[in-house]
Amino acid sequence: MMGIYFLIVLIAIILIVNSKLHFLPNKSKLRDSSISAALIIALLAVGGCSGQDSSGVKQQTQDENLLEVHFIDVGQGDSILVKNGSKAMLIDTGTKNNSVRLKKYLDQQGIEKLDYVIGTNPLKDHIGGMIDLIGNYEISRIIIPQIDCLNQTYKELQMELLARYMKPIKPEPGENYTLGDASFTILAPNSSCYDTLADYSIVVKLIYGETSFLLTGDAGEVSEQEMLDMEYDLSANVLKLGRHGSSSSATDEFLSAVNPDSAVISVGRDNHYLNPHMGTMLKLKDHEIPVYRTDEQGSIAAVSDGHSITFNVEPGTYTWPEMIASENSSEEVAEPEGLDEADLQNLVFVNENSNKYHAAGCSFLDEKAVEITLEEALEAGYEPCRLCKP
Repeated sequence: MMGIYFLIVLIAIILIVNSKLHFLPNKSKLRDSSISAALIIALLAVGGCSGQDSSGVKQQTQDENLLEVHFIDVGQGDSILVKNGSKAMLIDTGTKNNSVRLKKYLDQQGIEKLDYVIGTNPLKDHIGGMIDLIGNYEISRIIIPQIDCLNQTYKELQMELLARYMKPIKPEPGENYTLGDASFTILAPNSSCYDTLADYSIVVKLIYGETSFLLTGDAGEVSEQEMLDMEYDLSANVLKLGRHGSSSSATDEFLSAVNPDSAVISVGRDNHYLNPHMGTMLKLKDHEIPVYRTDEQGSIAAVSDGHSITFNVEPGTYTWPEMIASENSSEEVAEPEGLDEADLQNLVFVNENSNKYHAAGCSFLDEKAVEITLEEALEAGYEPCRLCKP
């Protein structure tokens, strides 16, 4: 804007000089040279002002030398945006129901093109919104696990890619890619066949300078053990926990190998899976690892300058759904009605440091759970678990 004003002033000066010189005899050369000089000065002034703000400092994108990792709140699902300068990558999209929310977030971040899109696994809470994403943004490369399954969400995505002549890249463990000044390596999946679709998850280790992020999708205990067996360098400053903080991820050995400074859990508020799990949260607390969670803080941004990582929010709590429900309940839990003597002799299970009793197989039970009768549990003041509802 300053350059335009400066140009207007100089043009005015040129016109004045031109009018003065016009009446001087035999001064055409002087007049022409003066006008040329003024024009040159004007062009130089405009060129010098372009790319500058009112303070004369060259404009540049604020995040030019930073790596941004956005853990986007898409409810009970995963979606991670990675930005470095003009380069961007999206890992997962959450469900189709959250496509509008995701697009709004990406638009706010100025995303028009994605250099990479990764769908970590075939489940709808990870790739459900990917078809909508493909229709809204220019995408250079897409990486998804190559598997044969009857999952409808995965089949629809494959058909959409085929219709758009987009050939997805098969994730190969050990394969490296660049994203601006950052890089990432595929660490999983390491097998061609798994019992559960979640274990096909693509695991990415993202590196920027001296900092790193381990982004695990839905990788569970089986995949974690494979990565340990492959002796990959799993150490990372930030760990995005697998399976939304459920009990089937973040084993003790895996957590020790990663040894993160911070952990992130992408999880929906009041989800019926009761994630994150008590055992997971207690592990993080025992290891004194700050945890950031989308159910408490919404979308979370971690920014690296290549030496250290800062978050845009304060860490969350170590609570889990069962604890929250218990703390928020102001009513006394009534004893089950209509129980006869036979019911009272049914066996239930209790943990050493809990006030709940559980049915066999409840995910809240630990290895030291004790078997007692329902009558004994009620007499001791235990309350029924809200998950297994014994």
